[in-house]
Amino acid sequence: MLNPQYQGKQWYLAYCKPKEEQRAKIHLDNQGIESYYPSVVVEKMRRGKRVSVEEPLFPGYLFVQADLEQISPVTLSSTRGISKFIGSGRNHWYVIPQALIINMIRHEDSDEARELLNQQPKPGQKVEITEGPFQGIDAIYLEADGETRSMLFINMLEKQTPVSVDNQSLSFKS
Repeated sequence: MLNPQYQGKQWYLAYCKPKEEQRAKIHLDNQGIESYYPSVVVEKMRRGKRVSVEEPLFPGYLFVQADLEQISPVTLSSTRGISKFIGSGRNHWYVIPQALIINMIRHEDSDEARELLNQQPKPGQKVEITEGPFQGIDAIYLEADGETRSMLFINMLEKQTPVSVDNQSLSFKS
């Protein structure tokens, strides 16, 4: 866990080389430098099955806590996996408010955050289509249709017909 009580330490934002956020974090840890790489668990379709996958909240970025009077900015910038630090100029990096980092840490592992991210209807649950050509029609959730769409049954001419609808066009019913 991160220790935000250090007086001279500030949080900075590092831009990492493509897909090397985890590598940069490991190399910073090896140097005794604290870093924070927020991630979220999301549900995705893999080989036709819905699986939970951990993904970065900010792909390509890593928060680094350091005292620039004790650790050279050159040392931080040359850490494997880090491309550059975000700021204006070579040695003037933007300071990230500590309260923002602490707030992200608090909410990252909360049940509330997990529930919001994984809010998916269960098969057989009633939903309402709120946009598009089927707007206002009640339907029954069947299954996910990729990452952004859902398969639903709607009543059309006294017959249940499957349709694929954008997830943003759905409202869940209890």
